[in-house]
Amino acid sequence: MRAGWVGAVLTAGLVLWFGWGLAGLVTVGCDWDPKGCGVPEGGGKYFTAVMAAPWPLGIILKTGFYRKDWRRTLGYPAGAFAGAAVALGMGTSAGHWVVASVLVLIGVLIPWLARYTTEEAREVRRQERERRAREERRERARVRRRERRRERRRSRAAQRDAT
Repeated sequence: MRAGWVGAVLTAGLVLWFGWGLAGLVTVGCDWDPKGCGVPEGGGKYFTAVMAAPWPLGIILKTGFYRKDWRRTLGYPAGAFAGAAVALGMGTSAGHWVVASVLVLIGVLIPWLARYTTEEAREVRRQERERRAREERRERARVRRRERRRERRRSRAAQRDAT
């Protein structure tokens, strides 16, 4: 048995970590110096989260982890909505709202795109439709055979009653 839910939980955690890092960077702001904007004192953990979290997510997407079964991408919305809640919990400035909105958008788009855009997903959906159609045909054939048997029994019983 394959444990696809482990990847979904890992994905949710990484997206949550990424959202926390973005919200933290919005909270601590920017440390301006002659070279430009830098991470202020105490913002290193947020910077690390923003820089480190996307790498595993990108690797998971590139390896085709979601090509056969789009439901594994449901870790993205779980982590994104939790990350949006964390971002809004850290503050309600315009930057926090932007972070929350971007996370929610990512959480909605990734499963939708994974569900409808890969060739493998289309093939899996086609095979699933064919399997369902075969099952429905078999069920209809069983019902027809059952009805024919009942009809034969009724006609035999009517013939016996007539004699």
